[in-house]
Amino acid sequence: MHGCRPNHVIAFIRPKPRQPPNLATFVVPLTFNKLDLRDYLYHVYNVEVTAVRSFINQPQPRQKDGQRGKWYRPRSQKMMIAELVKPFVWPDPPAEDAREAFDHAMFKRLQKERDDQISRSMNPSNIPLRTRGPETQERQTLREQAKEFLDRGEWTNGRTGDDTWTEVEKDIKV
Repeated sequence: MHGCRPNHVIAFIRPKPRQPPNLATFVVPLTFNKLDLRDYLYHVYNVEVTAVRSFINQPQPRQKDGQRGKWYRPRSQKMMIAELVKPFVWPDPPAEDAREAFDHAMFKRLQKERDDQISRSMNPSNIPLRTRGPETQERQTLREQAKEFLDRGEWTNGRTGDDTWTEVEKDIKV
């Protein structure tokens, strides 16, 4: 059994401000039970656990595609709080000048883009439309050509002669 790696993902969540250091919160798969978490922590990290509490966060129903799509309920999330024998204290985040090694500028840019995308999807009036932006040179040229075309008068396709409809199937003999 040695050498086997787990085939699931468990996320260790930063504690709430007043949470004691001997409680650790994890996001686990929905199929996980308390014994699985206790076994996982002991065999992978050599951390002993005295008790485990579990609960399922069920998100509110949402609509696909912002405000027009069908209603659906997003997948539930199972959380477990383990009471540790030895307390774990999260390290302080690195200072602002030390974050460059972690590509913090890229993280900030991506976070801003994500926030902008969420705010746009929540408010359809924020969607950038071509008609709201500056008019391009091609569109100005097209507008001028259309105005000249309309000023000339009636539109013709260059054909002369009889424009009456002829039924094709009547003239065919089989």
